[in-house]
Amino acid sequence: MAFSIRSVCHLFFALFTLSVMVPAWAQVSPLDARMKKVLADNAATSASINAAKKVTFFCEVCHGVNGSSVKGDVPNLAGQNSSYLLTQIDKFSRGQRQEKFMEGLMKLLTEEERINVALFYSSKAVEPAGKETSLTGQAIYTARCSMCHAEHAHGNETTPRLAGQQIDYLKKSIKRYRDRTGERIYEPMSASTAGLKEVEIQALAAYLSSLK
Repeated sequence: MAFSIRSVCHLFFALFTLSVMVPAWAQVSPLDARMKKVLADNAATSASINAAKKVTFFCEVCHGVNGSSVKGDVPNLAGQNSSYLLTQIDKFSRGQRQEKFMEGLMKLLTEEERINVALFYSSKAVEPAGKETSLTGQAIYTARCSMCHAEHAHGNETTPRLAGQQIDYLKKSIKRYRDRTGERIYEPMSASTAGLKEVEIQALAAYLSSLK
C-alpha cells in the first residue's frame, strides 16, 4: 500500500499526540472536582452563576458582558468548557500561563470565585465572531486539529472550544505555538501548527471563528 508524505506526517503526528496526552480522568484537580459537585446540583449551579456577577463586571471591559469579546485579540469566554476555563484561571494565578495583567487579576480571586466565573461564562451562548467561513481552513482543521478539538471545534474538559472564537486571537495563538515564542507551551500544539503559512493561519482562523 502506497502512502503519501502528507499522510505519513499526519499519522506520525496522531501517534505523537496520543503518546503525550494525559487522560482526562488523570487531570481532575481538587478544585475541578469541587466544581463538578456544584454542577451536580442545579440550585447550586444557578447560585454560583449569579454570584459570579460580583466579579465578572470587571471582565466585561475586555471579554464582553456575557463573554463575547469586544476586542479582536481578546478571547471569547462564552460557551467555553467550564473545566478548561477553571484550569486556565488556576494557571494564570500560579504564573504557569504568562500574561501579567491576567496573572494579577486571577491571583485576587478566591477558589469559590474561580469556580463561579468558570460556570458563568460556560453557561453563556456563543456568538460567532466571524461572518465568513473558509473551505481551506476547514480542510486544515480536519487534518491537523479535529483529533483533539473535536469535529465541530467544541473541545472538551482539557481542550478548549475554538468554535466562534475571535479571529485575531486565534491567529495570535496559532503563531505563538508555531513559532515557539514561550507565551504558550504545549508540544502537541507546536507540532500541529508547525509549517503553517500565514495564509493558512488566516484561513484556519476564519473557518473556526464562523462556527457555532
